[in-house]
Amino acid sequence: MRRLAVRAGVALALTAAAIAVPAAATAAAPSIIWSACTETALLGFDCATYEVPLDHDKPGGPTTTIALSRRPADDPARRIGTIFVNPGGPGGAGRGMVRSSARIASPQVLARFDLVGFDPRGIGASDPVQCYPTDDEAVAVLDRITGVPITRAQIRETLAANWEYTEACKKNMGPLLAHMSTLNVAKDLDLLRKGAGDARLTYIGYSYGTLIGATYANLYPGRVRAIIIDGNVDPDQRTNHRLANKFGRAGGFEIALAGFLAECDKAGTACAFSGDARGKFDRLRDRLRQGPAEVPGEGTVTIDDLTGYIGQQLYNMGNFPVAAQTLQNAYDGIFGDATALRATGAGLPKAPPARGWLGDAYSFNGNDSFYAVNCADAPLPRDPALYPGFAAVFERAYPTFGRAEAFSEVGCANWPVIKEAYDGPWNRRTAQTILVVNPTYDPATRYDFAVRMTRQLGDARLLTLDGFGHASRYSACVTSWYTRYLINGEVPPAGTRCTQDILPFPAV
Repeated sequence: MRRLAVRAGVALALTAAAIAVPAAATAAAPSIIWSACTETALLGFDCATYEVPLDHDKPGGPTTTIALSRRPADDPARRIGTIFVNPGGPGGAGRGMVRSSARIASPQVLARFDLVGFDPRGIGASDPVQCYPTDDEAVAVLDRITGVPITRAQIRETLAANWEYTEACKKNMGPLLAHMSTLNVAKDLDLLRKGAGDARLTYIGYSYGTLIGATYANLYPGRVRAIIIDGNVDPDQRTNHRLANKFGRAGGFEIALAGFLAECDKAGTACAFSGDARGKFDRLRDRLRQGPAEVPGEGTVTIDDLTGYIGQQLYNMGNFPVAAQTLQNAYDGIFGDATALRATGAGLPKAPPARGWLGDAYSFNGNDSFYAVNCADAPLPRDPALYPGFAAVFERAYPTFGRAEAFSEVGCANWPVIKEAYDGPWNRRTAQTILVVNPTYDPATRYDFAVRMTRQLGDARLLTLDGFGHASRYSACVTSWYTRYLINGEVPPAGTRCTQDILPFPAV
């Protein structure tokens, strides 16, 4: 969840041929020139910048810079090529992903591939877009936005501040504002592939990064060597029916929350919030929906705090035990026994600002670029006055997350209309089967989306992870299929399911 509502075949013979195609088969393009990274966070890795057209329809015109980082293959003599990775968002800076290589791929894969993270255009160190000159000016507007606006005053101020925020983006973002769509990111990625010397693309994309992968596959189906998309969007719904897509997203969070609460009760004493966890959570939510509550020793807790906190914790199953304890502390502090809360000092944390991982001077590029991409990619209603009605409908269906999801992109209502976007077709047959991976209790990209992604793509295979979290983790089974697919092009048999290797609430 974002603070302030402003915030995963072809035959093996064909695959082997794809792997063997020499780099010379690639159309001429400048090579990526690597050098040692100088940023503290990336010391020990290689870094580079690469120029791409600002407008791909005008390849000889102005350019914009893409920043990259690389973890070279451990066994260069047996190197296969480059794996490009994207963390999602939109607005996620990808350079830091080289630091998480051990979680992304197995040692066998890292031995044979360079792993390259890149900041998509306008993001991170790639000529970052910026809606305000300073943090203070951004905060002055963003702090007026309520993530779960309920009262008339909250709704009125949230709509007004979102309008002001978008107007500032239009004023200050510059030429990139009109060229931030996923269509352009996919075209950039093809140039980066050429710059790396690869004849076909090998790519892993998470969350929104799955839309980049699906877009690339349909723009350049013959250039797909291996694409893994993990934690999937529904590409047609996201780009053509965004309001319905946001309704579905709210439902995904509700499904994940219900799974979390059911597992909590099943775990008994291993989960601090057990004992009618569903009932307790609903009571806590409904109380905070009536207004803020004072928690002894911790101060004021709001419905924004609860919604943002639990939404964030659902992204990673490893957070579940601490999240359950935090919910119990808040429950005790509001409804009765506050001694446990004071003893642990663990109240309901406030969500941090949407700051970039590199700690740049301006902290809200991730938020600004989130809007620049989403508002370009997908049509949303242009009248802000309609959104309170949408929120009421969303909330009736999904009482915890519906209202927040309905308001979360209201800034797109007055965003400039961007014609430069890709909205299908999604069914072009690719040179290699695409591997689609998704947990069954993924909050942000619900399992239904992955099923639809698989059906919409021209050649895809779904690998199901029976488990929790946003995109796959904690599963040796999934990692094994990643390895077999990336190295040999092997896809799992239809209907393959994996499990997670740890429990949501391990016994203490």
